[in-house]
Amino acid sequence: MEHHFYLVLLLLGFSWCTFAQNITVMPGFAEECVWRNSSRSCLDPCSSYTVLDQPWRSTSYGSGSNCDSDKRGWYRFVGQGGERMPEACVPISRCNTAAPLWLSGLHPGQNDGIVNRLACAHWSENCCQWSTTVQVKACVGGYFVYKLEGTPVCYLSYCTDPKYIGSPCSQCGADEECQLVNGVWSCVCSHGVNTSDISSLEPQLECGANQIKVSLEKCVLNKLGFQDVVMYLNDDRCAGFEEQRNSTLISVVTPTQGGQCGTQLTKNDTHATYSNTLYLGNGTIIRDDEVKINFQCSYPLDMEISLATAIRPIVSSINIHVGGTGLFTVKMALYESPNYTSPYEGPMAVLSTDARLYVGVMVTSGDLSRFVLLLDSCYATPTQNSTGPPKYFIIQNRCPNPKDATISVEENGAASHAKFSLQVFRFVGNHSLVYLHCQCRLCDTRTEQCRPRCSGGGSRRAAAAEPGYVLHLGPIVQRGKKIFWVLYNCGLVLSEVWGDLQGNAFGCYTEQRTTNLVYQRAMGKYAKVLKLKQKLKPPQLTLWGGAHFFFYC
Repeated sequence: MEHHFYLVLLLLGFSWCTFAQNITVMPGFAEECVWRNSSRSCLDPCSSYTVLDQPWRSTSYGSGSNCDSDKRGWYRFVGQGGERMPEACVPISRCNTAAPLWLSGLHPGQNDGIVNRLACAHWSENCCQWSTTVQVKACVGGYFVYKLEGTPVCYLSYCTDPKYIGSPCSQCGADEECQLVNGVWSCVCSHGVNTSDISSLEPQLECGANQIKVSLEKCVLNKLGFQDVVMYLNDDRCAGFEEQRNSTLISVVTPTQGGQCGTQLTKNDTHATYSNTLYLGNGTIIRDDEVKINFQCSYPLDMEISLATAIRPIVSSINIHVGGTGLFTVKMALYESPNYTSPYEGPMAVLSTDARLYVGVMVTSGDLSRFVLLLDSCYATPTQNSTGPPKYFIIQNRCPNPKDATISVEENGAASHAKFSLQVFRFVGNHSLVYLHCQCRLCDTRTEQCRPRCSGGGSRRAAAAEPGYVLHLGPIVQRGKKIFWVLYNCGLVLSEVWGDLQGNAFGCYTEQRTTNLVYQRAMGKYAKVLKLKQKLKPPQLTLWGGAHFFFYC
């Protein structure tokens, strides 16, 4: 029986080799197969077509004499005229022809494969005066290809719809494909996304200077069964949002600040670390355990970052406008050590008589591609008045005071920050406080000599300070000194209090000008009433109207 089967094939003219070859060729989904040289070849028309890019194929173009009788094969429309055929009757004398051809029927979907449609030509008030069969396929990437069979007569042209220009899914990520779903083009996760284990989730973490962002790829979450993704941090008010990068991401942001969004801050001698937890759910209700992912960002401590991690640093800030280059923010702070990573905190800096004071000045925002920070002068005064005497210059004409051997200028005019230090002092006379004032500016490295030349002791004339460019900081006091505290409101002295508190912080106020006074811990832990048995006169202090002072001593 088997031999009879082979004999029949030979009698019918089949070559066994050709037959064996042909029966192994199976067409793929929505491919077109043709016989060539006794063998069948199958190609995907989405990757094998001819481009038609004439702008006059648009339905908005007027009449002409073009005829597409020679257009046979697979074509793709591109360009400003439109990238797909219209699905409605086109008025006559359009598309650079007499009778324009339009598609009678809807375009296919991504999963429909190759479909047959009728192309109709409008003439003599008949939207389908002539017709021809057209094959259409929707391709990955949001475009269509058409198999045209010429035209029944001339002059007929295949038209394009100018409303469809460019990819209908221009926002798709690298892990998505543009597909026609239920008649609408949309970005759909590609089949290349391969993951099935929640424990393998690896968030993308961005540790920025001002914010921390944690992100997960939407397609990966969809693959794991999270269709209605809900993401939030320890504080659920910090919730996830969708953003488009190379892929579609679900992200959550927290400020780089302890306490915000439930973020915890820990510090050691070298780094500040912010930590939080990302919670992941599917929908607004939870039936299974939430997915929790802990994350953290560590920052090496420097002058600026240590300020951001301090609770209440002693800091001064100004904004500098430089014409044509934008706004720059400059800050000045007091530090406890030469590494400039431990800023003084609280209302005043309290130092022992043999301690050194470290001062850091830095530009914290603005484009510094051409600028460095330059301190023209820094000086101290016994009051907040920066213009009145006495003044003690620490830096003058960009250089340290040569008469004070304790002054050290580590950096000035060379970078986006400046540093200097000196031994603590106080003014002669009835002065217990010291205030610092620094005149700074941005030096253009392209046109100026910014680094100071201080060898040989240059000129020591007083600098003319510009109020808008001067930073003020203080007060600074030596530990153990007796300080008078003053509560000042609306220009009236309400109370005068004396104390020798040896480093403790108190607030002091009274309801009336009597000797019955209330001492209260700055942290509000307790209060007690004391009765002073003698009147004490406060030292001379410059008072701020409408404010009360808290002094450390």
